[in-house]
Amino acid sequence: MVIAGRVVLIHGFWSSSATWDGLARVLEADPKLADFSWHRYGYPSPKLWVPLMPLRTPDYDDIAQALGSFLDALVPEGGGLAFVTHSQGGLILQRYLAWMLDEGRGQDLARIRSILMLACPHEGSDYLRSLRTAAGFGFHPQGKTLRQFDVSIAAARRKVLTQIVNATKVSARECPIPVHVYAGDRDNVVKRVSAQGTFPKAGVLPGGHSSIIDPELAGSTTAATISRHLVADFSATPPPSPAAPSGPGRGPVTITGSSGFQVGDNNIQVNS
Repeated sequence: MVIAGRVVLIHGFWSSSATWDGLARVLEADPKLADFSWHRYGYPSPKLWVPLMPLRTPDYDDIAQALGSFLDALVPEGGGLAFVTHSQGGLILQRYLAWMLDEGRGQDLARIRSILMLACPHEGSDYLRSLRTAAGFGFHPQGKTLRQFDVSIAAARRKVLTQIVNATKVSARECPIPVHVYAGDRDNVVKRVSAQGTFPKAGVLPGGHSSIIDPELAGSTTAATISRHLVADFSATPPPSPAAPSGPGRGPVTITGSSGFQVGDNNIQVNS
C-alpha cells in the first residue's frame, strides 16, 4: 500500500523555517515516507521587539489565521495532511484548530490525519522568568503568551482536547484527529509536565529544547518516531464524513390510497 500525504512543519519562538533543515533531510530520505511532500510554515518571530514601530510583530491569532491562508495557497485540497511542530509552533497550531472550530469549519479539518507536537509549552515556561520579565517579554506579542497559566492558551488547548482529541465524529464543531505530544528528556526550557500537558498520547524523546529536533544528537529517535506515527496514522481508516442532509423534495415520494396530496405550497390532484 502506498502511503502519501503532505506534512507541514511549524517552527518555534525566536526561530525560522531553517530550524528544520537537519530533521527534514532525514525524513525526506526515509523510504517509508517517499510519497510524502514537505512544507515549512514560517512566520516572523524577532528577538528584538520595539513598540510603536511601523511593522508590528504578529501575535498568535495573526499567525494562526495566516496559517489558514498558507494552507489554502500552498497545500492544495485533496489527500491527507499532517503537522509536525516545535515549541511555540504547537501553540500556534492549536490556535488555528480552535479558530477553525469556532468558525464552524470542523469538516474542513477532516483531511488532517496526524499531529505531532515536540517540546510544546502547553502549560507555559518558567525558564529564566525573571530575566524575561526584566527584558520586557511581558509586552512581546508572542513572548508574553509563553508565561505560565496563560488564559488564551488554556482556552485553545481545552477546545483541542474536547473537540479534536476526544471527538467521536466529524461535524461543524468537532473533528477527531490523532495528536501526539513529546517532551525532551533534558529540556530545561519546557519541562515534561508542560510539554505533555493533559494529552493522552504523550511521551519523552532524547534531547533538550533545541536538540530534540537535531537528528545528529547521539541516540536521537525523533525522526524514527515521526515516521512511525505518520505511517500508522495515514494507514488508519479516516473518520467518516457526515452524510449530506436530505432537504425538501429529495428522495422518492410514494403515496398510496389517496386521490390528492400536497407538496410544498402546491396542491396536486390525482384522478383515478
